[in-house]
Amino acid sequence: MVFRHGLISTRSALALALVIGTPLTAAAQGGFFATPQPPPVYTPAPDAKDLKSVLFNWTWHMGMLRGVDEHEIIASLEYQGEGTLQVNGQPCKLTKYRVSTNYQTPGQRIQYSCLRGSTIVTNIEVVSGPYAWNESIPGAELVAGKGKATPVPNAAEERLIRLWAIPQGAPKAALAGAMQPDPNKLPDDGKQTVGATSVKWEGSKPVITFPIPGVPGATAAATLDANWQAETVVVKQGSTTTEFNYGNYDDWNNPLNKVQVFYAGKMVEKRNGTVVRDLTTTETETGSIYVVMPVPASVKAAIKTPGPSPAIAIVSRGPEPPPSNDPTPRVNGKPDLSGTWGAAGMNWRYGFRRCAPNQGADCTNIWNQNIDFEFEAPPRFGPNRPIYKPELWDKVQQLDQWTNKDDPVMTCLPLGIPRQGPPARIYQTANDVTFLYRAGVDGGGGYAAFRVIPTDGRKHDPQQADTKFYGYSVGRWEGDTLVVDSIQFDDRTWLSRGGFFHSDEMRVIEKFTRKGNDILYEVTIEDPQVLVEPWVMTPRTLRLASNPEAGLLGDSGACEVYELDDITSQIRH
Repeated sequence: MVFRHGLISTRSALALALVIGTPLTAAAQGGFFATPQPPPVYTPAPDAKDLKSVLFNWTWHMGMLRGVDEHEIIASLEYQGEGTLQVNGQPCKLTKYRVSTNYQTPGQRIQYSCLRGSTIVTNIEVVSGPYAWNESIPGAELVAGKGKATPVPNAAEERLIRLWAIPQGAPKAALAGAMQPDPNKLPDDGKQTVGATSVKWEGSKPVITFPIPGVPGATAAATLDANWQAETVVVKQGSTTTEFNYGNYDDWNNPLNKVQVFYAGKMVEKRNGTVVRDLTTTETETGSIYVVMPVPASVKAAIKTPGPSPAIAIVSRGPEPPPSNDPTPRVNGKPDLSGTWGAAGMNWRYGFRRCAPNQGADCTNIWNQNIDFEFEAPPRFGPNRPIYKPELWDKVQQLDQWTNKDDPVMTCLPLGIPRQGPPARIYQTANDVTFLYRAGVDGGGGYAAFRVIPTDGRKHDPQQADTKFYGYSVGRWEGDTLVVDSIQFDDRTWLSRGGFFHSDEMRVIEKFTRKGNDILYEVTIEDPQVLVEPWVMTPRTLRLASNPEAGLLGDSGACEVYELDDITSQIRH
């Protein structure tokens, strides 16, 4: 992770109009089109002591509730600190301590170097789901011949306890025990216990008890301070007691990216009374940064009976529409893809969130809308992320941290495929299809665009060498599915926001399968230059528009670049 300091521009304005005259779906909405602020979903009474009010206050005061409906949204984060840890029972002074955490596909990578006397000790400790291993380099063995991954199955439970007891992990685990990832949706009837999570009060302090996901028999008790933030989390598992003490909460992100997510500035971990980690926070990056920890094949092979999965529920982005029962029209024996199509299942829930209790006096709901998109943007929220080669993980983070100047959309480049999303209107003949695309997608970026793709089964012409923003595409029918195969992409585009770049060797396979008034849209990205494996994007359902005026063309507007030489913020768009 490279934490870079300097000056960066505020958002470039993209003066873009819609080109397809159909109402915006959620997929085509961004901050510029956000609806007015609705009333708050829930506000605890000042003297409320039930579990719902406690869990809401805990996550609210930690800055974990985001979006217009204030759902819990922390997906991943980075941490750097200094201090000491115990290595083989001896204190070791840290020269590097970096923690990368992902809560949607639960895992954590801790990289450290420390001095024990004059001896330098280094290690990379990883847990991903029920698997634990040590790495010689980050992402060892994901690329053949690079690094060594050593399975340490007996360390999985200890590492999972740490994952779920740190400042953002503990409230997530408590919500998981209550079987409801959104504190707004807990029962409104004053209960002290919901599922396996309960609260009791010791004087003026609530103590929340909950199980640790993926660690059988491990139970945590979190005591909150007057600011509704955990001062201690005590985890008991058999004869082992692990105590985490926290203090000095603040927004520890770098000065250009303060987003009001609070983390402990001081953390002390004890095991059966002995201090094993004593940390002081130096910097965090809390805005759903790119963090992955795929399990190497050798680790899976060595750990044949892993423990239970520690995965927890995440807030849903909204259901796909029910399947269509209408007949499928055909032309020349193939499903007719012609029509105007709207995409579902991309509900960003993006809007003017009220100010949280511990935000400063300069907070506004407009500012909250800006910072919340770091968390709400679908590629950052995941959980389906491309797996880049380990040596490129920091580059992805770096691009995302500086997205408001490095994202090609900020210099008015076309979005390209797959970022442009599915076509909004399709015209089909016996030998080709024409795709028309909306402008203003992906939070206001992109142009109106079109592609004309032959569908007669021809191959790519090896003499065609020019790169294009939308690739060089040919199509073929596989049964009732149209397969569009595209190569030779201009490498200045991104797969999506989030720093997801690609090389000019990227290949994109799009599949369109029409059934009734629905099209199943599936995309696979191949790019062996930068990806460990092909990225299969989450399928989307396109639904035929009912508006007879849909598909009429309009002015796509203009794009203007400005302020790139006057950089003042690292807030990501």
